[in-house]
Order: sequence, then C-alpha cells, then structure tokens
Amino acid sequence: MKYNLIIILLFLNLIGFSQNNAREGIDKYVNTIDSNSKLKISEYDWNKITKSHIDHGATLRIWKTKDQILKVEEQFGASYGLYTRIIYLKNNKPIKGVEIEENFELNNNEIDYSNLYTQYKLQVYITGYNDLIDEYEFETTEKGKRKFTEPYSDFNSLFAILDTIKDL
Repeated sequence: MKYNLIIILLFLNLIGFSQNNAREGIDKYVNTIDSNSKLKISEYDWNKITKSHIDHGATLRIWKTKDQILKVEEQFGASYGLYTRIIYLKNNKPIKGVEIEENFELNNNEIDYSNLYTQYKLQVYITGYNDLIDEYEFETTEKGKRKFTEPYSDFNSLFAILDTIKDL
C-alpha cells in the first residue's frame, strides 16, 4: 500500500512538471514572436472585418511572415478602459491566448482617463487537440477578477477570430 501511494505521488509530480515545461516552452516561443521586429504588422478596423460595431472603436492587428500568421491582437475601447485579446500561433495553429481587461482609475467618482491598470488577465495554453470531439485541450492561469467582461463558457470561442481572418 505504501509503495502504491509513492508511485501515485511520483506520477502526479511528473505530470505537473511536464505541464510546467509545456507552458514554459510556449512562453519562450511567444517571447521570440514579441521580440521579432522583422515581422510584418497589419492593422485593420475590427468593425469592418467582423461587420460589427464597437462604440469606442476596435482594432485588429496581425503579425506575420510571408506565409504564416504568428500573432493576432484584438483591442476594444470602452468607456471604462480597454479589453485586449491576443492569440499566438505556431504552424498556423493557436498555441496561446491571452485576455486582458484594463480599467481606468476612478478618483472622486470620476474616471481618470490618464491612469489605466490591469484588472484581469487570463492566459490559455493549448496543450493538445482532441480529434474525437474536435476541440483544443487547455491549461489556464488567471490573475485578478473580471469587472466588466464575461467569462468564456468555452475557451474555443477565444480563438473564433481566426476563422474570420484567414484570407487577410
């Protein structure tokens, strides 16, 4: 019985170690994208691309090489601050999604538009793909608490814009 417990604990420890290694590998790749000044950056009006309307404006930015999209950023303006979604890709497949809610500071019941702080940050790491149900497998980390945005009922919707921008 004692040996079974040791084996189980060792197995759980190895799983945790391999998951951290996967996240660290993804973050290392993401850093190479963010530090690559040679990538072509294209900027679009998100409202026109998606045929939607955001009152305080929305921007879509795409970082790419000749034949691959490596990073997609959607940024939405709001009266309370900014909402940003970032998707990193490798071999045209998403590997990480980031969602950031930044809010303007409130001073004396008035919005201070010069002071923006991060209220909430979600990082979604794609750790695999389940062919059986045609969905990605995820690991997530969260910091802070959502104030204005809604949580995802399905993390696959974080990557929905990729279908819209294939031909850009």
